[in-house]
Amino acid sequence: MAAQDDYMTLTRVGPGTPMGALLRRYWIPAAMSEQMPEAGGAPVRVRLLGENLVAFRDPEGALGLVKEHCPHRGASLAYGRNEVGGLRCLYHGWKINAQGSVIETPAEPPESTFAKRICHPSYPLHEAGGIIWAYMGPPEHMPRFPRFPWLDLKPPHLLVAKIYQATNYLQGYEGDLDPAHPNFLHRDLDVEENASWGGAGWNSVLQLMNDSTPQIHCEETPYLFRVAAVRRSRAHNMKYVRIFEHCAPFYSYIASGPHEMQLFKAWHPIDDNSCYTFYIHFDPHKPIDAAAAYRNWGHRTSPPDYRPAQNIENMHLQDRARMHRNFSGIDGAALQDIAMQESMGAVYDRSEEHLGISDKAVIFYRRLALRLLRDMEEGKPLPGQDSELDFIQRGAACDIPDDRPWQEALRWQEQYERAHPASSAA
Repeated sequence: MAAQDDYMTLTRVGPGTPMGALLRRYWIPAAMSEQMPEAGGAPVRVRLLGENLVAFRDPEGALGLVKEHCPHRGASLAYGRNEVGGLRCLYHGWKINAQGSVIETPAEPPESTFAKRICHPSYPLHEAGGIIWAYMGPPEHMPRFPRFPWLDLKPPHLLVAKIYQATNYLQGYEGDLDPAHPNFLHRDLDVEENASWGGAGWNSVLQLMNDSTPQIHCEETPYLFRVAAVRRSRAHNMKYVRIFEHCAPFYSYIASGPHEMQLFKAWHPIDDNSCYTFYIHFDPHKPIDAAAAYRNWGHRTSPPDYRPAQNIENMHLQDRARMHRNFSGIDGAALQDIAMQESMGAVYDRSEEHLGISDKAVIFYRRLALRLLRDMEEGKPLPGQDSELDFIQRGAACDIPDDRPWQEALRWQEQYERAHPASSAA
């Protein structure tokens, strides 16, 4: 198991850190499209990987992401005038374009050329799926933008939620690597009412409650790795398999059953101590019940900060009187996760933890991530960056025969979906 020093290496994401350098080699979420709804609108502050930045959509619709503070005297460009070709600082009128070039210095003599030698930090952006993505790494290593299959969907077939969390991103991401915790943290004790998971169209989650000690399997893939949780099934001679597909650097397809809404999760490391989680719900075949999804996950928030009302100071509004119906007394699966992860502190001292068999995927990922840091330093290929990858991944949650390998679960699920079209699915 990685030592505490190794774990801290994985949580530090600022400039000049090993993990920060690795994350900068990928396209990662920077903002929601709804934060900049109109061309020429107000710039938006973005803190990402420990850097203070400003994103903007200029009057012609072009996107830009630059360091927040003007290279002249440090005034914030978040206050700047959003003009064609760039942001103009209010202090002395310097104008900086999306490429970080200083194109006007009106307070300087006409013959002055010193600003032409200034390179203001800037990063390329790509807008897709209701999200504005940034690449913050070396230009010569910029990968092809990953064409996730949900990117071209629109509401009501797509629902994107963003929520703040007062921990480092890894503390949150490791929740996605833990297939045993839903049996406890996300359990509805009043199963017959079925208002949470069933109400959101995720009846497959109810099936996992039959077995709280899954066998956990991990397998490296060209994208990153996959995790399978194999449980006993109530069906004779069958086992219940849930597969989570992960794509570098921190994307995951959560297990979902036949004809169920799918969930893709992404992370936005603000700095070493805080992050945003993006929940991308999608269904190409039928509209998403947005109200049910928000009710089930509790992740409905608003710009500019996307902070939920629940936090560590108010015990995440835990209602102990409701714990006879809801295991945690906290409403919303996302908020249940956040509550446990924030309760550890912003960065938990991992030398104090005692990992067991149920933590197999967490251990697997930590070792894999440390190896990827070495691979990056040695110039080796990184996962999820092969230009031949199609990025067509999917989680699975279904029964398969006891004598079949767990890797066949998605094939069995897709066979079921073909035999039982969504229109006739229960």
